[in-house]
Amino acid sequence: MSGRVALIAGATGLVGRRIAGYFKHLGDWDVIGLCRRPVADSPIRLIGVDLTSIEDCNKKLAPLGNVTHVFYAARYDHAEDVSESVDVNAVMLLNVVDAIEPVAGGLRHIHLVHGSKYYGHHLGPIPLPMREDSPRAPVANFYFAQEDFIRGRQRGKSWTFSTARPHMFCDFSWDQPRSIALLIAVYASILRELGVPFSYPGSVKSFHARTQFTELPLLARAMIWMATDPRCANQSYNVVNGDAPRWSELWPRFAAYFGLQAGPVKPLCLAEYMADKEPVWQAMITKFGLRPTRLSSIVLWPYGNYVFGPEWDIISDMSKARADGFTGAVDSENMFCDIFDCLRAEKIIP
Repeated sequence: MSGRVALIAGATGLVGRRIAGYFKHLGDWDVIGLCRRPVADSPIRLIGVDLTSIEDCNKKLAPLGNVTHVFYAARYDHAEDVSESVDVNAVMLLNVVDAIEPVAGGLRHIHLVHGSKYYGHHLGPIPLPMREDSPRAPVANFYFAQEDFIRGRQRGKSWTFSTARPHMFCDFSWDQPRSIALLIAVYASILRELGVPFSYPGSVKSFHARTQFTELPLLARAMIWMATDPRCANQSYNVVNGDAPRWSELWPRFAAYFGLQAGPVKPLCLAEYMADKEPVWQAMITKFGLRPTRLSSIVLWPYGNYVFGPEWDIISDMSKARADGFTGAVDSENMFCDIFDCLRAEKIIP
């Protein structure tokens, strides 16, 4: 071992699981995960803890004096149509730092996973590309509270911090319903079964707008880089695949993958459209020998309308990360097809 001990807050979430797997692949880190409800098949040691409780954090984190790096990827649960709580998310980070800092004498770095909503692209068109020194969004966001806290807390300390600003996570897992790749795959599979064209469910303007993605293995590599490269000390970085395709460019490729005719733009509410398709989905599971799932829960359909909603370009600049040594990049078109391949291999889609 290298003497590096990573503490991952939110270790059973989408980002936490991916970075835990990456640590396991590297083999030279000791890894401990924090989560509310530990799972039995985790590849790392998990500690069940309520991050909203300073008493529970102090009790559970007291024995972790050998921690050198904290990766904070926890978020307080929220419904898709409800804003994330600034106060609760800020308190959760405060509790972790308050609990671990006094006991971890060798603490070197704290990394926070944030996102591109920092810039306010979800509110409407903004100056592009989004750079790390671009203005904050003019609305409340827990990113700001956490960033201000960690920046103030770090002053005069031997440890450093960093924050990542990814956009639209994409991963190969199938058990996280807030996944645009999974949503597209299930949507396409159902349309093929119904014998209807593969229509784009957003507007004409959104169909031709540029967007971007962050493959989670790419984010995991970037997080390790930020936590270990001295050039990243007390810095924030955009982390995206590096391309900015239009949906109109991706849609024909998706159609070809699923053997569908690329249909016209056809705005619709995905949750309403899928409301009566459960019998179709269950018949497909039987017909193709798919893993048993419920259509109503495997995909978060309102998330699709959120993703396909923006009628303006969304582009993050990666030049700061490139200048400081991170060279990772992903072809988004190929990434989606790779994810579709994994979903087929897992018998999630036919």
